[in-house]
Amino acid sequence: MAVLTAALDDALDGRGQMVMLAGEPGIGKTRLAQELADHAQARGVLVVWGSCYEGDGAPPYWPWSQAITAFVESLSAEQLTAAIGGGNSSVAEIIPQIAQKLPDLAKPLSLEPEQARFQLFDSVAAFLRNAATSNTMLMVLEDLHWADHASLMLLEFVISAVSGSPLMVLGTYRDVELGRRHPLSRTLGELVREANFKRVHLNSFDPDEVSQFVESRASISLDPSDLALVHSRTGGNPLFLNELMRLQAEEGDADAESWKTGLPEGVRDVIGRRLDRLSENCNEALTIASVIGPEFGFNQLQPLLEEVAGTGLLELVEEALSARVIEETPGEPGRYRFAHALIQETLREELPMAGRARLHARIADTLETQYGTDAENHAAELAYHFSQGALVTGTEKMVHYSRLAGDRALAVHAYDEARALFERALRDTGVPLTGICPPKTPSQPPCCLVLAGHWQPYPITTITKRF
Repeated sequence: MAVLTAALDDALDGRGQMVMLAGEPGIGKTRLAQELADHAQARGVLVVWGSCYEGDGAPPYWPWSQAITAFVESLSAEQLTAAIGGGNSSVAEIIPQIAQKLPDLAKPLSLEPEQARFQLFDSVAAFLRNAATSNTMLMVLEDLHWADHASLMLLEFVISAVSGSPLMVLGTYRDVELGRRHPLSRTLGELVREANFKRVHLNSFDPDEVSQFVESRASISLDPSDLALVHSRTGGNPLFLNELMRLQAEEGDADAESWKTGLPEGVRDVIGRRLDRLSENCNEALTIASVIGPEFGFNQLQPLLEEVAGTGLLELVEEALSARVIEETPGEPGRYRFAHALIQETLREELPMAGRARLHARIADTLETQYGTDAENHAAELAYHFSQGALVTGTEKMVHYSRLAGDRALAVHAYDEARALFERALRDTGVPLTGICPPKTPSQPPCCLVLAGHWQPYPITTITKRF
């Protein structure tokens, strides 16, 4: 906290800062970020949040889009115009709400791919500088180990561009997910050169800290043998310890010793026992929500639980909130997120493959109906669910939305993401894909896809017309 608050002080003085919190799942990254956010808000700092999405389904720049959109929606048209400034308006390419509030906003000039991407990045950086001028901003970007390549490139650009602005970016990531070839590893290698960059690694509790934690949470003094057992079973992970203490409180004197060994090989068993204490209907709702994603909306869940009448679903959501299995998404009424990724993973992985495919198909059809004429703006999300449910729905809609999502990724210069979407769509149409013509330089977009049996490469623009 001392490192974080010192960085916030620098930002308040107009020296932009970037701090990364690293550690294993459950080590306390999000909790520490929330503590800083509360401290910052108490000092009048504007706090915005964005989080990366595991797997497919999110459009390029998703964490940036979440964070900036929350800010944009709080502004009047006049304030938004001032934040954009009189120059480059490319930021509107990844924030549709800007165009909705400012329908007469001039469109960016058509440029070569490298220039267009630079123009977008420069526009985002300028927007953040202007936004932070009137009020110091703390932007929290969570789970950057799941970030798309385009978001990481934008992060490298922004941190350098806002060093003289009252802006602090706080990122979190799981270091256990990172290998030498992980995209975030390259980004961290670039960021470490920046004078305004810091990294904080959160370690597990040692035995003394485990003893203090158990004493404070449950007023239990562990003898040396029990302390060694609890420490070895939890690895000193705060989330695992917290779940163990919750289990101890729930079991009480009925089974006074079992909680000490209640964490077999990992926290999933403890999470499973915690979920077992919820009603069957609540577990069913949470299972469906886990397949929707780490975040979900009440309106998304409701059509998928038609048998729950009246206020029944609201009662199930309140049951899950009371058990702290889920929590409300800050600033977004009616939207919720799982209290920890491991809770979502536990629920999702309990489903058999066929059941998961059927559920993805139902979710895809439901979301498509809800989005209606706006479905194209959610193409990546729909492509993901139709892909996961293709055994039930077939591939036609998956290909359709993959193409739309790929075209949109190209439009915002997220070339790696576009390539992955086009590859998936071609693969599931049965067209053999043997490779992708590499660009002449790493910063250029891929120029074409190569199909088996054809020596002449097909340009991407041609391929998309053939879906």
